[in-house]
Amino acid sequence: MIKTRWVRNAAVFGTAVTLSLACVGFAKESTAAGFCQETDMAGLSLSLDKYYTENYSAPKEAAPVSSSADATASPAPEASAAPAEEKEETKKKTEETRKEETVAKQFRDLGIADVSDYVNIRSKPTTESKIRGKLYRGSAAKIIGEKDGWVKIESGSVRGFIRKDLLAIGEKAQKLAGKFGTAYAIVKPGTITLNVRSKKSTKSTIVTQIPEDERYEVIGESDNWYKVTIDEGTRGYVAKEFIKTRVRFKKAVSIAEEKAEQRRKAAAEKAEQERLAALAAERAAAAQSSSSSSSSSSNSSSSSSSSNHSSSNNSSSSSSSNHSSSSSNSSSSSNKTPAVPSGTSGSAIANYACKFVGRPYVWGGTSLTNGADCSGFTMSVYAQFGYSLPHSSAAQAGYGRSVSLSSLQPGDLLFYKNGGRIGHVAIYIGGGRVVHASNARDGIKISSYNYRQPACARRIVG
Repeated sequence: MIKTRWVRNAAVFGTAVTLSLACVGFAKESTAAGFCQETDMAGLSLSLDKYYTENYSAPKEAAPVSSSADATASPAPEASAAPAEEKEETKKKTEETRKEETVAKQFRDLGIADVSDYVNIRSKPTTESKIRGKLYRGSAAKIIGEKDGWVKIESGSVRGFIRKDLLAIGEKAQKLAGKFGTAYAIVKPGTITLNVRSKKSTKSTIVTQIPEDERYEVIGESDNWYKVTIDEGTRGYVAKEFIKTRVRFKKAVSIAEEKAEQRRKAAAEKAEQERLAALAAERAAAAQSSSSSSSSSSNSSSSSSSSNHSSSNNSSSSSSSNHSSSSSNSSSSSNKTPAVPSGTSGSAIANYACKFVGRPYVWGGTSLTNGADCSGFTMSVYAQFGYSLPHSSAAQAGYGRSVSLSSLQPGDLLFYKNGGRIGHVAIYIGGGRVVHASNARDGIKISSYNYRQPACARRIVG
């Protein structure tokens, strides 16, 4: 266990890292940001230089020695001043040394992969032994032993050996922490909802509200505020007094986990292809059925026309009117509440959407496997089931029918505001959770439905 201390240290590219390690423990916690999943480092907080505020008290300056007006006074006060100054200087040096030693100690048992791609984690301290996993560039590991130029590490679900020269340890790790660590803000327990402000003031506009237990990336810090990002394009300030911070590094990936990720990616691509093929088959069948009905109707109309030309004219006029009305209704339906394809349900849509958790966020993208933004994701998921939605969260909020937040069902679309307008959309999957394309760091992931204050919900199916 490492004692909690706050120190200031200039990290790579001008980034300052402020550390308060309660312990260097690797708690398993996955995100949707790819197979190099991140892990929590309890008590570690990171901040940028321009927002940095020191959290330890600097030693106070010694009070100046007053001069005596008595010409006959002995020079003893001047003699005692030198030791006082030396004592103060020693105190300052001791404080600096203490801080340096504390930082070194905090990083002594932490190794960060300082390689261009990844380093193998082996079962024994030899290059001929079995590979158990990989520690990708910037990922961190807890060092639990050392032997003959190798270190024994623990990271994620992997335990094994790595060549020591391939890891940044101690001061080197300290310099890389600001580059590879990601700071997160967590609302303190007991705070039901916390306002996210547009500026560092309680008088500024409320961008959104966030609940306890959810994590939000910290992108800046000032005296009393953290600047956080909620979703892509949604940022704001939260008061420090209601926040605790953590920094997370990516962790090692076992060979089994890497293979499972490859299978999951292949399954997602296969699911997309199969759904597209099924949709094409449904549309082809519907088109054939429509063609048959049209042909039958034409023959019937022809027979009726031969029997009664006048009646046929009236019938034709009526049919044309009805067809026009039907066409208008069909157009409106396809724009707002499309007909439900055979076998479609909100649960089927929600389950299908979850197959793409872990895929990347790409602004303006619509690919379920290669990257999409929030509305591109929902649009593409629903397209697999025959629904046409626009590539805009604000526009999608006008489709389907309104439902209350207390009666949500899987497949419903949940919308969130950026300030005064809709700026984000997610798919409700049940159990108080949503799946959504969140941001470039997290990609497509699952969150609590109220990870930020929902604005409204719409039901497309049912």
